Amino acid sequence: MDEIRFSRRAGLAGAVAGGLTLAGAGTLTGTAASATEVHWTDDLDELTLFAFDQVSIPSVQNLKLEMRDPVKHPANPVVPRGEAGAPDSWAVQFYGSVIKVGDVYRMWYCAVSAEERAEHTGGSTSALWRVAYAESTDGVTWTKPDLGLVEFRGSTHNNLVRMDPPIGVLNLKVLYEPDDDPSRRYKMGCHVYWQNKGNRHGTLAVYASPDGLTWTSLTDIAPVEAEMVPDELLLPAFHAEPVGGLYNWKGTYYASGQNGIGAVRPIHGRAGRTWESGDFTTWQQTSTLTWIRHQQHTLLGPGRSLDGEQQHEGVSVWNRGNVLLGVVGRWHGDMSWQNVTIDLGFLVSNDGMAFREPAHEWTFIPRGGDGAPAELVANASFETLDGDGWPTPWTLDANRGQTAAASTGRARTGSTSLRVENVAGTSIGVRTPKLPAAEGVEYTASMWALTESGTPAQLYVDFYDDGGRRLANHFVQPEPSADWAEVTLSATAPAGTATLDVMIYGSTAAVGVSFHDDVAVSRPGAGEGEPEWDRGGVIQGQGFENVGDETFVYYGAWDPRVNIPGVPLPPRGGVGIAVLPKDRFGDLTVDLRGEGSGDYQIPEVTSEFITATIVLGARHRRPKFHVNAEGLGDGATLRFELLEHDFTPIPGYSGADAAVVATDGFRAPLSWGRGRLPEKVRIRGFFDGEQNTSIKLSAIYVD
Repeated sequence: MDEIRFSRRAGLAGAVAGGLTLAGAGTLTGTAASATEVHWTDDLDELTLFAFDQVSIPSVQNLKLEMRDPVKHPANPVVPRGEAGAPDSWAVQFYGSVIKVGDVYRMWYCAVSAEERAEHTGGSTSALWRVAYAESTDGVTWTKPDLGLVEFRGSTHNNLVRMDPPIGVLNLKVLYEPDDDPSRRYKMGCHVYWQNKGNRHGTLAVYASPDGLTWTSLTDIAPVEAEMVPDELLLPAFHAEPVGGLYNWKGTYYASGQNGIGAVRPIHGRAGRTWESGDFTTWQQTSTLTWIRHQQHTLLGPGRSLDGEQQHEGVSVWNRGNVLLGVVGRWHGDMSWQNVTIDLGFLVSNDGMAFREPAHEWTFIPRGGDGAPAELVANASFETLDGDGWPTPWTLDANRGQTAAASTGRARTGSTSLRVENVAGTSIGVRTPKLPAAEGVEYTASMWALTESGTPAQLYVDFYDDGGRRLANHFVQPEPSADWAEVTLSATAPAGTATLDVMIYGSTAAVGVSFHDDVAVSRPGAGEGEPEWDRGGVIQGQGFENVGDETFVYYGAWDPRVNIPGVPLPPRGGVGIAVLPKDRFGDLTVDLRGEGSGDYQIPEVTSEFITATIVLGARHRRPKFHVNAEGLGDGATLRFELLEHDFTPIPGYSGADAAVVATDGFRAPLSWGRGRLPEKVRIRGFFDGEQNTSIKLSAIYVD
């Protein structure tokens, strides 16, 4: 093999040609991110170059990206459902917004009353969905102020905002633009409904407000039963859920949501789309395919809209001026609602239209845990016996010989198990009482079995309708084992299921003696501990705030699995916070995979990056630079140079005059010369020192 000459500055220049691209030069994932210019326009206070943004920082050598997992706030849900009689006693649905105005954090969300829902006797439920308001001085402790604006059940003492005209709102996002006309400083995009041939379809309504509390429609609408009518529609007459996100980017308003209409390339299921407007009132009839997950390129066919991996509800957006950060639903589908769950993913965009994942298929905010499964099986270990020594409430199948009994001779836990003795030509069944079940749900039954002789008894699960008629049965035959062995059986409840039971059964063809203990039934997602408030599914509000040295990302909860035919929906929602250190969504860190004695390695590597060209503009020629980084100290420093657009080092800002940062900070300053800079510059950064693997660079600020 030819000798490869190298230096610390050359890094993997030779090795990249041999195929070591991930640890060498190039972008960090397979997602395309083209080189571009980052413009510091007059309307921006600062530029933020995030470590995970491959457009702003496209070129790296021996660096890798590590995303950070946020921590759910211990006070969650910080906005719970209201008490009985409140407008939000059934739902606090945070398809909403949080915006800090002055010293106050303001929140808007969708509310439903449990009492009104219980009294509803038919027809559309749109009128039950209202817009409610909360506020906070610290972003954690929230109050629901008595606004006195809307009469609700005979009183105006509530936190409902006024909507003129009133309309049912399932999802909303709010913008605050203080420099606009005073009557339009606050803007709200609403997911509302309209009737289409007897079907309730979603669409967009737009409202404005001078104070965020009294809202007026920007278009001439006259809702019927709190729904728009067809000739008032702002978007094409298809079903759309259009306000998963709402933002103003470079003078154009964008509403991000979902619908399943045809695309240039066929897409399965819930496609992320964006609609555009120049004035927030008139919306274009075209839409842009903004985000889909890679699995959605595989068409699953008609009738399977619930099924498969999909995006959910579009992208809620944090507009950071030169870049958009986004949160999107990660829909884990199934043919049955009872098995659908939702997590939240993380996206980024540099043009307001096309979003991408910094980390492929990464879960940013996971749904909460289901907790330990409900103890459906009573006396699962056969410890409780009646006066005759029989384990209650288990039952012996009628007309069977007494060949089953509680036994203290063998027990896996406790002191008792069930002994089943089976002889040829007879059968024996020991059953649980009927347990609640729902169609379409996959249940897993389990037991522990020990075989003394012959063939052990089988494990059965039977499903029944509400009249007690058996719809289906499933069983598994355990293998004989002289030691305790777990036996499991999974089966999906058929249509019409209301109950199930579990049976330990010795068949007529079997001969043997076996012991059985610790019988259980569970459903998917069951885990340990207490059920969490956000179990089953989490949903994206549009609430992002830097609070002190932390970043708060607000989110909501909705468990899709409760959509069981014929079963009333339980109360839903609440608002939670996912917390990160300030702006530390992800970090560039040293990657030493290219260092060593292998064929595609070199003895010592350099870890560095170069940003895209930063266009400073006429009034920004003396900018300040700061970095958000940790892991710095003796033997671990960051060194920064400024380059011309053509990569020529700028005197006074490079070489011996490079800025060195050796102290952790969310906004550590870079100290350079004070000369006027050219219009276009790049930043080059080096991870230096023997301990440089401890460095985590999260962001660079230009202000």
